[in-house]
Amino acid sequence: TLPSWLVKYPNRMLIPPTAYFAERALARQQRPGGMATASRPAANSLAASIYEAPDYLDCFVVDAPTGRFESVDDVATAWFTEQPWWLRMVSTNTLTKSRVVEAISTDRYRVGTKVGSWQVIDRNDDEIVFGDDMGFMQYRFSFRLEANADQVEATTAVKYLWPRTGRLYFALVRPFHQRFIKLLLKLTVRPA
Repeated sequence: TLPSWLVKYPNRMLIPPTAYFAERALARQQRPGGMATASRPAANSLAASIYEAPDYLDCFVVDAPTGRFESVDDVATAWFTEQPWWLRMVSTNTLTKSRVVEAISTDRYRVGTKVGSWQVIDRNDDEIVFGDDMGFMQYRFSFRLEANADQVEATTAVKYLWPRTGRLYFALVRPFHQRFIKLLLKLTVRPA
């Protein structure tokens, strides 16, 4: 097992090939239903309120099939386990799905625990907030399951610690980020 600091920055170089594979996968999966749409975060969203003034904030919502999820923990588990291997390498710094499954079954999304490189920052009964600190910026994302369990909301909040570097980095990553979120939401809500 390699320490995370050793693989974090070289791993970011995998974003362009990951984007290429994401585009191919997205093109193959362009079927009606299950498409994520841009939205505003819920008023009581943990991720939307984690920063007083985030430098970037987005939210995507997708309809979930009836009975697909019982809790937000089920949404997070589907998110991490349904990722294609090429995205899992970039997203969680993990090669095998079994390591992700082991982390989930051991820690069950308790605050302070990790799934791959993503630390659980905060949570309540409806939402789990994950985060990663890159030195020059902080990245937070969450899954929120609506009370009637028919919609999944994914919110991202970014705070630049080094404004110029953070702004430049996220300007390059932002188009891929939005496509990844839409693709992964579609994979997450598809029937098991």
